[in-house]
Amino acid sequence: MSIIVRACLPEDVSAMAEIAEARRVRYEAFEPLFWKKAQDSLEMSRAFFAHLIGQSDTLCLVAEADEQTIGFLIATTARVPPVVAPGTTAMVDDFCVAKPDRWGEVGPLLLDAARATLRENGFAQIVVVCGFKDIEKTAFLESQDLSLASTWWTAPA
Repeated sequence: MSIIVRACLPEDVSAMAEIAEARRVRYEAFEPLFWKKAQDSLEMSRAFFAHLIGQSDTLCLVAEADEQTIGFLIATTARVPPVVAPGTTAMVDDFCVAKPDRWGEVGPLLLDAARATLRENGFAQIVVVCGFKDIEKTAFLESQDLSLASTWWTAPA
């Protein structure tokens, strides 16, 4: 099975939102307060992804095999605090694969394509969001020579 990575199109939004929703369900089980799903999260994702596609400051890629979306990555320009100077930073918040056991196969294709495009556009670093208990994605990110830069801790107020 051949996997291709390409720019997102409006017709990809529904499949992307479904993949994100499945991840959201997993993450809610990991940390029910911080990752608590909104009742209409699927519809909100569809609207948000549709908004992002085609924005000049957003990189949106999909991976597909046999005409099925099997993963996607969205990178946006991050605001960094003025007390640090890492250079132009891309935030990769939405980065999902359809099945967690496919990170090693699909993830590198998406991440490599994103990094190449971001470098071409003058970005100095990427920051990738990953849930603390997302073991498969964490292992993938570690295999890609990304370093752990921060953790967030949560509790009821």
